[in-house]
Amino acid sequence: MSARILVVDDDILSLKLIAHHLRDTTYVVETASNGEEAWELVVQNPPDLIICDWSMPGMSGIELCQKIKADLRLQLIYFILLTVRLELPDRVAGLENGADDYISKPVAPEELIARIRVGLRLRQVTKSLQEANQQLRLQNELLQSLTLMDQLTGVLNRRALETGLPGLLQKVGDRSEGSVYRYLSVWIIDIDHFKTINDTYGHLIGDKVLQIVAHRLQSNSLPGSFLYRYGGEEFVSVMPGINPLQALAYGEQLRLAIALEPVCLMSVAQEIPVTISLGGAMVHANEPISSQMLLSKADRALYQAKAMGRNQAILSGLERC
Repeated sequence: MSARILVVDDDILSLKLIAHHLRDTTYVVETASNGEEAWELVVQNPPDLIICDWSMPGMSGIELCQKIKADLRLQLIYFILLTVRLELPDRVAGLENGADDYISKPVAPEELIARIRVGLRLRQVTKSLQEANQQLRLQNELLQSLTLMDQLTGVLNRRALETGLPGLLQKVGDRSEGSVYRYLSVWIIDIDHFKTINDTYGHLIGDKVLQIVAHRLQSNSLPGSFLYRYGGEEFVSVMPGINPLQALAYGEQLRLAIALEPVCLMSVAQEIPVTISLGGAMVHANEPISSQMLLSKADRALYQAKAMGRNQAILSGLERC
């Protein structure tokens, strides 16, 4: 695909002369007689390279260059200044204001074409480097997300909980960002009698049950909540912003999402009844508590739920309604 070049000069003779020098090249050449017209063309269809006179009435070449380089979408455009200013301070000023190169007037055809070729090569190298960096960023983000995801269930893993929960706790009662979490609830969720499921149907079916439970928990989670696989048959749900009664209702919502529908698998003749026990704990605004203390509190509530016969949602400090 041919490179697109925009030539900008208020001197019509100079404009035609440069276009004439480029007539035998493969470049697509457009012209503009002032900075304002050039800017409109750039915005409509950005060229690959601009050759622009320094001194023009209205928007000068330097001002056009600054405007282009200030726009992230246009920064890759290679900008060559045309100038009769041969003094070193002038050339330095042009380069410091964003110009990539300069050509002295009157323009020598051989130098013009050589500088265009160099400019287009540099632009392509810069573009390739930016694309490579973007690809690396995407790959790093993917790798980071994979290290925080549980590969079996597709929910966040324990490492994500350990790195994310302290930050969520810091936001409880923090008014610096305008949105205040007055409460934060944590539910530890355990699949009841999961060992029996594994022993009866095998570990492959056990893995399927884990995946289905994770999917149902995720589907029934409140917006803004976080679901983690804690390990084995345990999950953790973290929900900022809801009060204790709402948190208890949320725990019941998760419990019923599992209890009301047995697991059906084509490889198993009969339905597999599955229930969960949940132990929850709350933290209030400005309450000093660590992640480990909060999880320990929820774990004690989970123990209580199991002691009461399982298939229970017990929130520390509240009785199940």
